[in-house]
Amino acid sequence: MDVEALAVTKIQNMIARCPHLKAFISSNDKTPFTDGHVDLYGGFGQNKTDFLGRVPVQVKGRTRSGKLADQLTFGIDRTDLLGFQKESGVLYFYVAVDRQGQRSTPYYAILSPFVIEDYLRSAPEEQTSVAVDFKKFRNNTNEIERILGLALKTRDQNPSLGFDPALFQKMQSITVHTLSDLCFDEPLVLRPRKLDYAVELVTDGGMRVPMGGELHIYPGLYMEQPFDVVLAAGGVSYTRVTRQQLDPKSIVLKLAPGLSLTMTEANEQRLWNFAFSEEGSFADRLKAARFIEGFLDTGGIEVNKKMTPLGVISDSSETDLVELRRQLRLIHMMDELFRHLNIDGSLVDLDAVDDVQIRNIHTLHRALIHGEQVSNPDGEVARGLFSLGRGAVMLIILEGDTPDKWRFVDPFDPQAPHLFRWSADDDATKVFPVTVYDVLEKGELSTILNLRLDSIVRAYDAIVDAERTTNLANHQVLALLRAADSNNQRRSEFLGAADTLNEWVIEHEGELPTHLINRWQIRQRIATLAPADLDAIRELRRSVVRDGGQRAAELEVACALLLGEHSEADYLIARLADDTLNEMKDWPIWTLRSASTSEAVEAARS
Repeated sequence: MDVEALAVTKIQNMIARCPHLKAFISSNDKTPFTDGHVDLYGGFGQNKTDFLGRVPVQVKGRTRSGKLADQLTFGIDRTDLLGFQKESGVLYFYVAVDRQGQRSTPYYAILSPFVIEDYLRSAPEEQTSVAVDFKKFRNNTNEIERILGLALKTRDQNPSLGFDPALFQKMQSITVHTLSDLCFDEPLVLRPRKLDYAVELVTDGGMRVPMGGELHIYPGLYMEQPFDVVLAAGGVSYTRVTRQQLDPKSIVLKLAPGLSLTMTEANEQRLWNFAFSEEGSFADRLKAARFIEGFLDTGGIEVNKKMTPLGVISDSSETDLVELRRQLRLIHMMDELFRHLNIDGSLVDLDAVDDVQIRNIHTLHRALIHGEQVSNPDGEVARGLFSLGRGAVMLIILEGDTPDKWRFVDPFDPQAPHLFRWSADDDATKVFPVTVYDVLEKGELSTILNLRLDSIVRAYDAIVDAERTTNLANHQVLALLRAADSNNQRRSEFLGAADTLNEWVIEHEGELPTHLINRWQIRQRIATLAPADLDAIRELRRSVVRDGGQRAAELEVACALLLGEHSEADYLIARLADDTLNEMKDWPIWTLRSASTSEAVEAARS
């Protein structure tokens, strides 16, 4: 019994009934990879003018007994698969022939280049035979012609060419060719070997590019999209809500970063599940905490100002609720602490708050909010810095009412005045009053969170009669400018304080050149200098050059930088003494120079 001849005859007879197909298949073909081909035509007459293309075919007949399923697996040599891929794919037929040769059951596999690539990747390289999935080849002329049509469509595929993602920028549409209708009511995943399909990307220029790999298709409802609804609970509301279908019975409403509600229909019930994670700013988390507490207290939320009970809440085990309430308590504790210390919560990087800092938050909350005195047998009167996120809280630690007890005091609080004094090398004869801002170490200003800069002028006004106060205030203006340059998040806060304090200095000392330079460089950091400011700077430069003085050279450079005259500034800087130049490099005005300009000047001086 010639099984191969029976297999070829079976396939030829089935194709012969198709008006748009013509088969050329040999039972004893000696070509290395295929047994022939099938030609496709656009008309019934199968004329040359109607020729659409040619699909190579391979037919394997095997004796097989027993009940046959709609799908089966057949091993194909790796070498053959590589050959098929180089030939732009093949329509492979496997024909199961019973032992009497009376019945033949055909199966097919469209081995397109992309499908072959998927099979080869899934099998170890040392594996000589790869298991390939076959589907039953049914005796239906329309279905047969669709299978051959799809096989022809896949012959444009070439995995070796790769795919340029930049084509998505020129994409006009994506076309999916399949043998069966697809349901787009739910997310759909097209995977090679699982479904016979071909995908083409069509560019706005009309170019058609075959695409390999998996294709994930999501209906509009399964994509996150705005939902016109206002949700409220606990005295807070969310107006920018999004809706996303998860599956036919579940939707998720996303209220804010880290806060969402998932509703699932199950057994004629609606189950609600909270998702609350520590994401977003402190303000986001505080608002979410109030919303959740309101929901837990009432068992419902307001939907467009109408109270709506939510029914059964899923995942509400005691352990889950305990953990949730622990997070909410911590957020409220931080809120009370921040309000007491006048800290802007948005400045606190909560992702950087570690376990040690959380313990410190509990300690500070007890000491500052509840007035408890902290026990510490090794404590001492000191200035304490407590890390909070990437910033810090500065407090004064003082003796308590009993031994080993300590009080924490916010030194920036204007309601708790303190007198700070500074002396040189502990020389009691050279002691003079300072503000709390003057005791900060270099660089601390930009990291301390409880500065209360709206009270900085009041702090200096309290010691205005002291001889050194205006000089201290002027140095603090420069420190605030450095802080603004080093902390973009708080730039406006520091520039506002620098401007207020500098005007206070001018009020007490007059419009001295250094104070005017500070005024202008503050304004320059906030916005473009006005024409009146530029004219005033030019007048100051003329008077400095004319009158000379101890700081004339530095002031002339500063004026050039403020005017944006970099070549003039370079000329003047190149003539500064080394010690003067090194000192000036530490001034905030120096940031107005670009790095490239600085390198050019250094080269000119060397």
